[in-house]
Amino acid sequence: MLVYTLPELAAEFKTSKDNIYALVNLGAIQSIQFSTNKVVSIYEAERFLRESAGKQFDQVIKEAKKRKNLEKISNVFNFKEA
Repeated sequence: MLVYTLPELAAEFKTSKDNIYALVNLGAIQSIQFSTNKVVSIYEAERFLRESAGKQFDQVIKEAKKRKNLEKISNVFNFKEA
């Protein structure tokens, strides 16, 4: 299989669909929109697993949320400077 739908990826990772959707929405996992389905390539799934090796899954999600919040704050300050 070259791509996973998000529910398939959740099953493969043995986690909830909500966790996978959160990681995609936070940008921790990159997806591609095909028609009505978002899919993740096997290479992207492997990249995520390599970069997350040795970490607790909950911690990976917390770190992704923190990065997203910092990006938002940075964008606000960059907008004000322009």
